[in-house]
Amino acid sequence: MRSAGLKVLKHQSYRCMRWRNGRGSTLEIARDPPTAEAFAWRLSLADIERDGEFSAYPGYRRALVLVAGTRLELRFRGHGRALLNTARPGTRFDGEWKTSCAIPDGRCTDLSLIVRKGPPSRPPSAIRAPAVLRLDSTRRVVLSKDLWGAVLVLGGSVAVGDSIRARKRTLRARDTVLLSPGAARTLRLHNIGPSAARLVILRWRAGRECPQG
Repeated sequence: MRSAGLKVLKHQSYRCMRWRNGRGSTLEIARDPPTAEAFAWRLSLADIERDGEFSAYPGYRRALVLVAGTRLELRFRGHGRALLNTARPGTRFDGEWKTSCAIPDGRCTDLSLIVRKGPPSRPPSAIRAPAVLRLDSTRRVVLSKDLWGAVLVLGGSVAVGDSIRARKRTLRARDTVLLSPGAARTLRLHNIGPSAARLVILRWRAGRECPQG
């Protein structure tokens, strides 16, 4: 995953993983590194069927996007709250905050990005604000230098390419395209379904680990 490039991840390939607190499960889309217990970042989908506590992730930053359901309330003990809905579907917060959720209108699904902070260094970790887009025809998305990027298709069908000559890849509902860090480039998205597609775009950089020794 570390080499620059574009990789399509089909939703049938996502791994089912238990939550740290044992109160649910998540579909892991991707992580870096792909198999180690500790990770620099992890991208996943989770169904929330009842109110409860989130697992704690000290040393990480988090972004959460409501991708199914109408309302998700997050409460951060000592740090306020966030209400996610169709008008404001995304938020960012610290992984070590004591976080609980409520689903007053019933079951929800969230897209979760967890990114390691690393020590105070340059470049530091970063998570750009999540973006939810409606794609009627064609759109270009600029990916900044040295950032990871991911596009998850919420609904519809999309053709994706990162250059004019590159072969286009087809994504359908719940598929993801993952872009590894490299030079700044433009992602070209083209709707190929009978109705508008809906997409989530995430961009991030993980902090570096402290050197050993």
